[in-house]
Amino acid sequence: MDRSGALPDRCVICNAEAGGQRVAQKLYWSPLAWKVGAGLTPFVVAGIGISTQNWWMLAMFWPLVILLAIVNSFVRKSLRVEIGLCARHRRIRGVMRGLSILCLVGVGGAIWFIRDAPAQAYVVLLASVGGIVVLALVQSFSGIQMLKLKELTAHHAWLARTGKPFRAALPELPGS
Repeated sequence: MDRSGALPDRCVICNAEAGGQRVAQKLYWSPLAWKVGAGLTPFVVAGIGISTQNWWMLAMFWPLVILLAIVNSFVRKSLRVEIGLCARHRRIRGVMRGLSILCLVGVGGAIWFIRDAPAQAYVVLLASVGGIVVLALVQSFSGIQMLKLKELTAHHAWLARTGKPFRAALPELPGS
């Protein structure tokens, strides 16, 4: 799509009429080399520290993670886009968000009460973490996951994770 353009008023999942209901999303993109390099660097440094028994290198793991997370906020590019969702997918998205928040509250509550009632708190913690994993799987297989930037240039944005009917209805990008 053109970077300054707008998506049609259709559901990005099923291509049904969105009815003017749009969801604002801020999408981020980083070069693949940066993602791989930044993701592996702390582990490589920690591995070298373990193998050479330089414990100060192992101690650099979390400072490197924090530093690379800060640098990532400067390296990544962003795009604000408004997407259309039909009533059905808006409702499913709302239910999934509510259940995710409920599971996160369960994790927080279990951690808070672990000192008072360890057995029950561990059950709640396990159930909440399991619920988060199940919700992530359901979202990925149901198509409710939101858009992702595949690539971003000065003039164009390539979107991923849209439904096939929506992609089929879009016009081809000139020169593609």
